[in-house]
Amino acid sequence: MNAQTQTRTVLETTLHTVAGQLVERAAKVSTEGRGSQVLRWLLAIGAIFLAWKALRGLKSIFWTLFGLGMAVFWTGLWRVWF
Repeated sequence: MNAQTQTRTVLETTLHTVAGQLVERAAKVSTEGRGSQVLRWLLAIGAIFLAWKALRGLKSIFWTLFGLGMAVFWTGLWRVWF
């Protein structure tokens, strides 16, 4: 669908590398008794990653709202509405 040609940032690359290492450790340790600790780490990394993606999305929403606000201001519609 949407092909992104942007290169990954250092943070993205690091997060993907760490997540991959944790998944490999979880697969290897799952036979031992420490599986729940690795699972907690995986869930924590996943939560941080999702929060980071949400914040990146908010940045674009902010600029969209800012642009619409400037359009309303410069056209004078704000005087009619308020």
